[in-house]
Amino acid sequence: MLKKITNNFNFKLAISLFVLLIAIIYLGTLALESSKTYYLTINEIQNAPDNTKSVRVAGKLVQDSYTRSEASTVSKFEITDEGRILKASYEGVVPDMFFSSKSDTIILEGKLNPKGEFEAENIIVKCPSKYEE
Repeated sequence: MLKKITNNFNFKLAISLFVLLIAIIYLGTLALESSKTYYLTINEIQNAPDNTKSVRVAGKLVQDSYTRSEASTVSKFEITDEGRILKASYEGVVPDMFFSSKSDTIILEGKLNPKGEFEAENIIVKCPSKYEE
């Protein structure tokens, strides 16, 4: 009788651990998929048939393209890469290094709207000169 109870307990424990392991793997996969952001060039994003995913695109700020009305927090600007230009907008405060001549690359995270304008949700400014001595 005791052996039957022990075997039954071991079987239930093994099944429970297996189910728990499958749940952890499933939730980990979901978290990884939702946090994945693709990098595209301006050419790739402008020619992509499916623009529903959040993507990252990098480029340099086009001189004198930045505009923002005083009553709004929406900024409009253009970035360039490999001779292509992408119109973009961003609602919020742009990073301090956004206008710096020392900034190397501007990375935008967001989506392309039906008009072909990139709606940035986040702006990251890379500045390699910050790390030079």
